[in-house]
Amino acid sequence: MLRQWIAQGAKYAEHWSFVVPHRPEPPRVKNTAWPKNAIDRFILARLEAAGLVPSPEAHKLTLIRRVTLDLTGLPPTPAEVDAFLADQRPDAYERLVDRLFTSPHHGERLAVDWLDAARFADTNGYHIDNGRDMTRWREWVIDSFNRNKPFDQFTIEQLAGDLLPDATLDQKVASGFNRNHMINFEGVRSPKSITRHTSSTG
Repeated sequence: MLRQWIAQGAKYAEHWSFVVPHRPEPPRVKNTAWPKNAIDRFILARLEAAGLVPSPEAHKLTLIRRVTLDLTGLPPTPAEVDAFLADQRPDAYERLVDRLFTSPHHGERLAVDWLDAARFADTNGYHIDNGRDMTRWREWVIDSFNRNKPFDQFTIEQLAGDLLPDATLDQKVASGFNRNHMINFEGVRSPKSITRHTSSTG
């Protein structure tokens, strides 16, 4: 693989995660009446390049159901639907989105993927699979998303929150991340495994 890379010119670039992002200039589009923001121009430019046109805007009933499920994981209540349908202000949708961002359910929705990736569980796994209480760490994750905690701080506190200078109780709770792996209570090693380890290490 290295030989092939060299033969191809050995082009090298920094990993994208280390490259400082720069806001690109939005592309020009033919249908200048459709975009409502800069992101829309990128979408429309790609559609126009493929010879496509945007779909008609969804009905307000569809919009509130779609965005509420996306941002909270829950359907809108009948009262919320009625209020949105009755709101005739031009920025009614933007107000809806802002309200959903401030909902405590938004943090719960965002936390789901992180809890899965971090192997959150209420049991220890293995053969006994007895219970353990990770509630405080789970609530810390949800609260972090709701408070929009910066990602670098989010990861630092989980990996080593208890080692930070003058660590707060919340930071210590955050390091519960390290307890998410499966554990058992076998505190001994068999003679065979000890012999095998000793012989292999000299």
